[in-house]
Amino acid sequence: MIHKLSSQDNFLRSTLRVPIKNWLGTCQALVKLCLLLFLCSCSHLFYQPLKGALIAPERFGVTPEEVWLESKDGVKLHAWAIRAKYPKSTLLLFHGNAENMSTHFLNMLWIAEQGVDLLIFDYRGYGMSEGVPTQAGVYLDALTAMRWAHSDHLRRETKNLIFYGQSLGGQVMGRAVVDFEKSRDVDLLVFDSTFQSYKDVASRKFLTRWWLVPFYPLARILISDEYASEAVLSEIKTPTLVMHSPHDQVVDFKGGRELYQTLSAPKWWWKIKEGQHADAFHVSDGKYRRKFLELIDQKIRVKSSH
Repeated sequence: MIHKLSSQDNFLRSTLRVPIKNWLGTCQALVKLCLLLFLCSCSHLFYQPLKGALIAPERFGVTPEEVWLESKDGVKLHAWAIRAKYPKSTLLLFHGNAENMSTHFLNMLWIAEQGVDLLIFDYRGYGMSEGVPTQAGVYLDALTAMRWAHSDHLRRETKNLIFYGQSLGGQVMGRAVVDFEKSRDVDLLVFDSTFQSYKDVASRKFLTRWWLVPFYPLARILISDEYASEAVLSEIKTPTLVMHSPHDQVVDFKGGRELYQTLSAPKWWWKIKEGQHADAFHVSDGKYRRKFLELIDQKIRVKSSH
């Protein structure tokens, strides 16, 4: 049987066939090989899914409504609705790049006790959702989840609809919301410890290894920003909160600040001095929880006065 070689296989074989006649040739071959391996792992840099449920929500006294969604290309997505007893708002959570919603729900579980329906879903390839995560696929998943949340918000007759993106989730949310046909019905967007460009994240990765620094420009050439939020942030009209810690070691603080500056919508900037990555609601004795609930109540009052 003849197996067709992939382009990566061909590259690897040609690299290993290079005549290594001196020390310089050896170094060049090693650098090429390491660069190949790094570039092949770039998708892992953005998506680190785990299958199955890692933490049972029942351990924390909640039993979510289990929901199955279907993305535009037919991929089945797993979602949960964690209900507030007397819901005033609906919040859709776009979680970060690692694990799945069975761990990420814990970061926002507290809000269900404050009159907010918490909706969360897994991108393709995460948890029990089908498929493999890609920029294009996750974009479709985000739109599917937005439509579900909007419909649920109307059915439950909550006063506010909030989209909340953490880390990678903010990137996914920011790109999709400009194409969401009911975006005018969204009352608040939240970018928590997030970034606006896949190229920028990959470029910074090159700078963490001295032997990759000479190849820094390749990150901007080989990584696609087709589904990055950077180009569309100025089109967002929804009031937006951006929160980021200067001590964030996962997503660059400067990038979060630049994201805020790019926005033209009504906006708020919270510098989380006490936190690190996406942990604002778990530091400072609940200060940011109280501020967030006050912001939601403010949005409700403004909306009710119209």
